[in-house]
Amino acid sequence: MVTIKKATQAQTIAAIKSGDFSEVDKIEETAKKDARQVFDAVSFGAVPLIWYDLPPVRCQSGAVSFMRYALHRSTKKADHLQLSCMEIKDGRMIPTSDHQYNITDGGFSEFFRDLPHVINVNYLEQ
Repeated sequence: MVTIKKATQAQTIAAIKSGDFSEVDKIEETAKKDARQVFDAVSFGAVPLIWYDLPPVRCQSGAVSFMRYALHRSTKKADHLQLSCMEIKDGRMIPTSDHQYNITDGGFSEFFRDLPHVINVNYLEQ
């Protein structure tokens, strides 16, 4: 498992107030490097799929639900990765959306921008 952490809102605000972005830049550089390794691992076929979960929430019904994101090669578009989003509720998987990222033309930047501030990435072993 790999943990990717972007700068927090508090760190970014402190940097704006002080005018010193060195800490935020360092955090973002590390996060980009780690995210690039994940993106490339799937792009180049080193792993078929990675996934990460968002923190669980309790529904009004009392059921626990969480969102799972899985990055894999796209079956819809050549030279793209697909980030599939699904809700896991009471052990049932409910597909909700997917997003395509171009491997060769700026897709990584979009992927990185879309990542939550902290994720624990899991790799599916081949």
